[in-house]
Amino acid sequence: MPDAVSDQVAVALPGLIELRRDLHENPELGFYETRTAGIIAGRLNAAGMSVKAEVGGTGVVGVLDTGRPGPTLMIRADIDALPVTELSELPFASSNGNMHACGHDGHITMAVGAAELLAGRASELSGKVVFVFQPAEEFVEGAKAMIADDVMSDNSPDRVIGLHLWNQYDTGFVGVNEATVFASADQFELTITGKGGHGALPHTAVDPVAIAAQVISALQTVVSREIAPNAMGVVTFGQVIGGTAPNVIADFVTIRGTIRAFTADIREQIIAAVDRIANGVAETMRGGAGFKLLNGAPPVVNDPEVASWVASIAERVPGVDEVGPHEEVPVGDDMAEFINRAPGTYFLLGAGDPERPPHHNARFVFDEECLPLGVEIFARAALDYLGK
Repeated sequence: MPDAVSDQVAVALPGLIELRRDLHENPELGFYETRTAGIIAGRLNAAGMSVKAEVGGTGVVGVLDTGRPGPTLMIRADIDALPVTELSELPFASSNGNMHACGHDGHITMAVGAAELLAGRASELSGKVVFVFQPAEEFVEGAKAMIADDVMSDNSPDRVIGLHLWNQYDTGFVGVNEATVFASADQFELTITGKGGHGALPHTAVDPVAIAAQVISALQTVVSREIAPNAMGVVTFGQVIGGTAPNVIADFVTIRGTIRAFTADIREQIIAAVDRIANGVAETMRGGAGFKLLNGAPPVVNDPEVASWVASIAERVPGVDEVGPHEEVPVGDDMAEFINRAPGTYFLLGAGDPERPPHHNARFVFDEECLPLGVEIFARAALDYLGK
């Protein structure tokens, strides 16, 4: 049944929808979220919180300190957009060549809504609630940047929670896993070196294009022959760059790709195998291979105790129709960096239906009816954990 918390969320909802639409219309890329960060900081300041900006570049941290001893709950939301030209036809669609095509505008809105609600009920709490608005999730660098700026050591959270809205699940569904949520996400680069020469005289050269083709083919066996059939692993090549003219054998070719895994062990196994096989094939063909990780994040693996607690909170929220586990998803998210350092849980919030265009699509949309549910889960979690 609705209660005072639900009533407060309902009153705040029109303003929160207005905030979400403004953020959606003005998306900013990772580490360039200056307008976004300014709006967040302004809302937190107006709510009476202690606010620190420019954490990890463009991150914002708001602390609700009750002044009474108690636990510290950290609530994290990511704030960056994608370099996608929006085709959604929403009346508040972006027009700057960037797009909130993954729902981060919703994440910001729900965390801000919870912060404002809790600031008005601080007398009911003992301890601290730390709101972390993280930049640059889309290339999994923002969490590490904020941690390097001491967001964890300065605040020492006892628990960390966050959500990702998911428009492939119906609104009203809350997905909470007690273990793996998302895969690791690593981008890598292979530089295949040969010896340039004339295209008509290949015997006088070492052809890196031919080597690259064999490397890509050989690396298909990493998942099929080195990873157990019941384990998940992905090696995908997204870019092959090389050559300057049809009749010239190049000196080198660059290959870039991504590695995904649901466990840390499989992640390390795949990384080592890509390096080993690429070097072995290149050496066999008289060339060389240099392997480099460009960026990456470990798998998102929930703490089972915190996951069970979050699920119990979600079950109390009016409008939540189902709470339960969800399929592991082979996308990545650097929320992992936070919950690898403190017990935490990342949950999925249904925000549409499976027929909608998926995340990262230029026509991506989500159901705004999910917004009050996320606000309320965050707020009720803090009221429960820090309740006097």
